[in-house]
Amino acid sequence: MLPARSLRALVPRTFHMQQLRTQSTYQPPDPPRAQQPNPHRDFYKQFSRPIVKSFLIAVLTYQVLYYSFNKLESIEVKQEKGNEMQALEAELRGLTKGPAKS
Repeated sequence: MLPARSLRALVPRTFHMQQLRTQSTYQPPDPPRAQQPNPHRDFYKQFSRPIVKSFLIAVLTYQVLYYSFNKLESIEVKQEKGNEMQALEAELRGLTKGPAKS
């Protein structure tokens, strides 16, 4: 029996290449199957942008109203504190300008 190396030398290289080409196991990909449309996917494809826009507009409106309310409330608190300070200063002036003790 001859060793494998000597057998390879006897058989031309092109024979091996032809054999490899004919034994190829490549199969082209299957064409895509016609799937039934998914109603959930179709809904979100069609309405995702309007839903996101509506959500963002609602969040933006809420934030504007929230900050506006906080600003108005802080202005009101400042006015109340200012009025209280004026009332206390007036009371203090009244106490200090009272009758002098001899």
